[in-house]
Amino acid sequence: MSAHLSRRSFVRTTAAVGAGIGLAPFLGLIEGCDLSHRPVRRSLATLAPDDPIILTYREAVAAMKALPATDGRSWQRQAQIHFDHCPHGNWFFLPWHRAYLFYFEQICRELTGEPDFALPYWDWTADPHVPAAFWGDASNPLFQPGRSATPTSTADPSLVGRPVIDDILNEPDFLLFGSGAAAGQRDFSVYGRLEGTPHNYVHGFVGGIMGSYQSPQDPIFWMHHNMIECLWVEWNVVRGNANTNNPVWMNLPFTDNFFDRNGASVDIPVGLTLLMPVFSYQFDGACGGADGAARMTRALADTAALRQFLSRGRPPRIEVRQRFPVERGFQLTTRAPVSSRIPVAREAVAAVAASTGPERLILRVEDVVPPRTGSFFVRVFVNRPDAAPETPSDDPHYAGSFAFFNDPAAHEAAGAAAVRGAFVVDISSTIRRLSSAGRLTLGAPVEVRLVAVPTHLGPPVADTFSARRLALELAHVREDR
Repeated sequence: MSAHLSRRSFVRTTAAVGAGIGLAPFLGLIEGCDLSHRPVRRSLATLAPDDPIILTYREAVAAMKALPATDGRSWQRQAQIHFDHCPHGNWFFLPWHRAYLFYFEQICRELTGEPDFALPYWDWTADPHVPAAFWGDASNPLFQPGRSATPTSTADPSLVGRPVIDDILNEPDFLLFGSGAAAGQRDFSVYGRLEGTPHNYVHGFVGGIMGSYQSPQDPIFWMHHNMIECLWVEWNVVRGNANTNNPVWMNLPFTDNFFDRNGASVDIPVGLTLLMPVFSYQFDGACGGADGAARMTRALADTAALRQFLSRGRPPRIEVRQRFPVERGFQLTTRAPVSSRIPVAREAVAAVAASTGPERLILRVEDVVPPRTGSFFVRVFVNRPDAAPETPSDDPHYAGSFAFFNDPAAHEAAGAAAVRGAFVVDISSTIRRLSSAGRLTLGAPVEVRLVAVPTHLGPPVADTFSARRLALELAHVREDR
């Protein structure tokens, strides 16, 4: 059997899954399939600027830019796909962008005549700067003018550093990891930890057109989203976490969203995207951190684990036991942090502070109207009423951060109402840290401090973020695997 699904087999599989047959009949394809020879998506951090992979990507981008806008494979049309169809702030975010990358990669192969080309990815944990290959002038197809970042700008480690990414990869619940449930492709729900923290932040950090839904016009977009894809594969295959098994998620079709290598429109259901990283490409594993490549290799060699990866989903592993909301709206700017004292039952805080067991305390910032730009992100502190933009993320009261990626023009073009989503921050480890240090008084309200931090140095930008509600939830993590 070939190393990855043939084009004809993949089309047949697409049709079958789209007809509601499901993935089960295709699980046997794994047995006897030499998966080691699939094209490898590699980290840019391991590639020289003149590496053949980067040169092929440059050639592909130049070829797309030379195509007429009427061609579905053209650079302009590919960006318009994102503007018109991209889901953000819901559980379709990961599978939609996986399919988007998959068909884009197919187009790159077709236009360059390189059938084994695999998109590289930008591992911002290893290199928090926009890579050198993406700078220069108009003669470089990978250069995009107007970025907020410069060649020396460094992404904030509190949002993209290895410790925060490892913490996100250790999140066992798909809805908290990969964003919240929604009925429709572009309905806003909850920004999961992967989307709400590193994904959104990097869009604002690069800035320029990367800060809008036309972001695929910047060639670094595809490298950024390939890192998100690598982390999802790491979360599934290496860390052993299951996606949701909700049929609303599995069966949703992406209709007339993408173009294949020949420029023909294609449809694909969410369920079929689960086959892509198993049969059509593989990652070098570097996105997983120390020993990531070796762990990825071992995981991919375990066909039983791959079958499980495809076939097993589960309901949400988080069960909310108690909820403590504060119905008090606020506006936040870089000049004015806000604090809210949330009354929480003594036993709820005590349960979380006592151990590193299954009890968690999760902050939800709800009914959010985001800023119009990614000019700032938000740091969350617990019981630190004087926290300010200068307060560092290594402060013991620091709990986490979230960032924004929003394009009012895209929502207005679609006739959509104002975006109103939610963000989550797990404050459990902060509660335990403060308790161990004697800085937590059981029975007293938990004070949550939200601080807007400019994405780049310079004068504060006059932009605001508002929310109508804050809530703390005592959640229990089921340990069933």
